[in-house]
Amino acid sequence: MPTPAAASDPGRYHATSAIRGYLAAKDQGAATPDQLRAAVHERWAVKTGADPDAQALTGQAATVSTIEALTALPVPAALPPNGRSDGAEKTVWSVQATLTAYGAEADGDYHMVIADQAGRTMIAEIPKPGDIQGQSYFAAEIASARSTFDDHLQIKENAVQATSPGAGASPFQDVGIGVTLVGLGFFDFNHNQRGVARNAIELHPVVNIAFTP
Repeated sequence: MPTPAAASDPGRYHATSAIRGYLAAKDQGAATPDQLRAAVHERWAVKTGADPDAQALTGQAATVSTIEALTALPVPAALPPNGRSDGAEKTVWSVQATLTAYGAEADGDYHMVIADQAGRTMIAEIPKPGDIQGQSYFAAEIASARSTFDDHLQIKENAVQATSPGAGASPFQDVGIGVTLVGLGFFDFNHNQRGVARNAIELHPVVNIAFTP
């Protein structure tokens, strides 16, 4: 199995990137909460399917994969601030897994930890439709996935407690539910978020969710 490249290499980001600045400061033990907040909101258009590259993915059939395969992918040499790297980020993926925990982030996203039978984990996120800035090419799908999630888990608006980036342990709900997720590939960076894959790949945004036995 190939070893994925480091998910927290500052050189993958442009010179003025908030992520690059945060990672450099973290290496020196000088990172601040404000730097982390700025870093986690970078590439927001990509995270919400509002970037120009996402338009080409609207008619793409989902590629079936596994957590094992996705977490073994190498991290691209460069991650564009407002676009997608070739390969995984320009692919719509379908993954069957177990939802082991979920929580809401300060930006409104539902943060889901999914796992396979061997215990490998990765993150999948559903943005909050009303907080998407710009025109997402997957707005309707994101809204539908969010509604399906809320209905299945009987969640009312704002009922999932949010936590600020860098605030420590999130108020996650631990569960054990079978899910099949469809989402766009996205390489985040490792900032010790719960369930992060070793290469920090995510399904972000999730555009379809089905709960399975």
